[in-house]
Amino acid sequence: MWSSRDLALVVLFPIVNVIYTYLFGQLGWMLLGVPGSNMALIIGGVIINSVALLMFEGRRWRFFLMQFIFVVLILPTNLVGTPFDILPRLPSLINAIHADILYNSIYGFFKNRNQLKLWVTICLIEFFLVNPLLTGIAFTFLFPPDFVSTFITVVLLLLPVSIAESIVGSLIGFKLYEKTKRIG
Repeated sequence: MWSSRDLALVVLFPIVNVIYTYLFGQLGWMLLGVPGSNMALIIGGVIINSVALLMFEGRRWRFFLMQFIFVVLILPTNLVGTPFDILPRLPSLINAIHADILYNSIYGFFKNRNQLKLWVTICLIEFFLVNPLLTGIAFTFLFPPDFVSTFITVVLLLLPVSIAESIVGSLIGFKLYEKTKRIG
């Protein structure tokens, strides 16, 4: 059963994530004009998603609904493809379904062993690696080859940065979650 807290969080996290995206997340693509350069500034999204995953406590469909709202709200941005183009954003929704099912299936295993920090770190590294992979596959059908090769090259060059930001962001998100858990 969905509580009012869950519904509020499902709406709040995408809004915070969209604000971060509008202010910082799409800067790489907008300023440089290089597809895939958005991956250089994912730490804010990682922090937001890590706090969300931890606050949802392994309950199904909250993370997917949160990502669905986020994808709808970023339609007018350059974050994934051209503004108001729905098809390039479908891989993000596919990744959200996959993430929700997978992460919530293994949540209990890590919670029982008191390893939620490891769980959220693994989940977000995987989430932010699979998302550009699925996006690159979709881009091969939607955009010209020059665009796709640039996107894939930039994403591969930024792979170490993405992994580092995923690790640091998930640890920061875990610390924020710990602080909110003590308050509430």
